Amino acid sequence: MELSYKETMQRIAKYEKELGGEFCKEKKFPWFINVFKGEHQLLVVPYISTIGYYYTSMAWYRKLSDTESPDVIGEAVLDAFEHIRISPVDARTPAERKEDSFNLRETKCKTSKAFIKKYMLCGVEIKNEHGEYFVSTSTNSVDNQGYCDIEGYKPVTLPNTASSTDIGNAVISAFRIMEEYKQSHKPDLDPYPPIEVELLSDQKVEISPPRDKHFTDMEDGSAAEIYRLYEYLPKEGAEPSACFLLDIAAELDCDISDDNILNAWENQHGKAEFFEARPVEHGIWKLRAEMRNKSVHRISYLLQIDESELLDCTMELRQPNSRKKLDEKLTVIFEEFALKCKFKN
Repeated sequence: MELSYKETMQRIAKYEKELGGEFCKEKKFPWFINVFKGEHQLLVVPYISTIGYYYTSMAWYRKLSDTESPDVIGEAVLDAFEHIRISPVDARTPAERKEDSFNLRETKCKTSKAFIKKYMLCGVEIKNEHGEYFVSTSTNSVDNQGYCDIEGYKPVTLPNTASSTDIGNAVISAFRIMEEYKQSHKPDLDPYPPIEVELLSDQKVEISPPRDKHFTDMEDGSAAEIYRLYEYLPKEGAEPSACFLLDIAAELDCDISDDNILNAWENQHGKAEFFEARPVEHGIWKLRAEMRNKSVHRISYLLQIDESELLDCTMELRQPNSRKKLDEKLTVIFEEFALKCKFKN
């Protein structure tokens, strides 16, 4: 919400009467705006001091496509500075500022950390009454808690006579520098490196963790028959809604007949509404079995290692009827997870 000048002055007077002291009443230099780029859009956001003398984003901002011309981008920046010039300090309440939050209203980001990870930041500043424009670059911090300067890059200075096209070109150039910097400093490490698992038979199997941030590596899950367990947690603190695991199919006792698999699974999960077992050639696996009912959707790939060890790669999704989209998504990820399992020489 944008407060009128009259409403702002009334609020300041009220604060002064209730809290005592004199508060800031007019915006002074420096003036600065932030241009954020991400999700195929630009957000041009001016900042202003509050009655408590700290800076906050204004209720006014502009949203543009990231393919706009330099002139359109520069005009939005100039409009933002003009809005700072004609506005008094910010007298909104914290609740009103939150309601006006541009990142919550205009992006898919639910937290500031997510926003910083997705959006690049170009700063444009007028430091004093001379009116020169300083256009700066930045990069997100390692922990995505904020932005920091790119080492070795100084702000580009434009005269106070710079046109909207000049300013827009400087902003576009700054984002180009940031994109090149980000690409050149992109970590080479795979966030999901393969791991080796040693079987009871002393053979080693390499597995590639599921490539989804919602999976948590539970290692062996504190169970002797499990080699590796990954639990799918939809959000922090939630109960797992699915799991992938590599284990010994102890419940089958090395009997991979259809009837034995079905009986063993129904003892665990209840009566099957759908069941199928068939030979396959899927990576190292030779048999695929699948079961579904209201409580679980289970897919298992099986391989007889020796007379005492039946290797099992399984997906279990709880309450599949209420998680149809997740079921489709995880089935695809699981098929890849199983396919990538391989023996190490």
